Amino acid sequence: MDIVNLDNKRLVKKIKKGELIYLVEWVNKRKDKLYKISWSYLYNHEDIEDVFQDTLMIVYENINGLKNVNYFETWYVSILLNECRKKLKIRNRELPKENIECQEYYMDEYNFFQEINSIDEIYKEVIVLKYVSGYTQEEISKILNIPIGTVKSRIYRGLQELRKLLKEV
Repeated sequence: MDIVNLDNKRLVKKIKKGELIYLVEWVNKRKDKLYKISWSYLYNHEDIEDVFQDTLMIVYENINGLKNVNYFETWYVSILLNECRKKLKIRNRELPKENIECQEYYMDEYNFFQEINSIDEIYKEVIVLKYVSGYTQEEISKILNIPIGTVKSRIYRGLQELRKLLKEV
């Protein structure tokens, strides 16, 4: 058993015992990666903080539903993505799109985060997970619960769409 799987096993065991602090520490170690994923959807610090808290609670309350501790991180990111989508739907119902301001957080001199929102959602997800967060194709397959061949084709098509957009600029 490798170190990551052993760490996941210990982490899940502690969370099941009710020790939420270990989950918070785990998230803090990955905060930048998780923040970038959330930012690519929400562009709003307050919404991202809400999503982080909601995701923490969902994971904590549903830890017994995790079937394989080796996939803890992919399970966590799946829940984070679902919470981002939920928050986006709620926000879109509450406010007209024109009123939502895009606050700058990362240096984005190429307008990557704005451009990526112009492509289809299914391509955006895999591009963000692969190139912004650094997940492997296998991990993305587990996070999104889709075959690896689908991940590869979505990455390819998403990159094609981004290239077209960047050529237009």
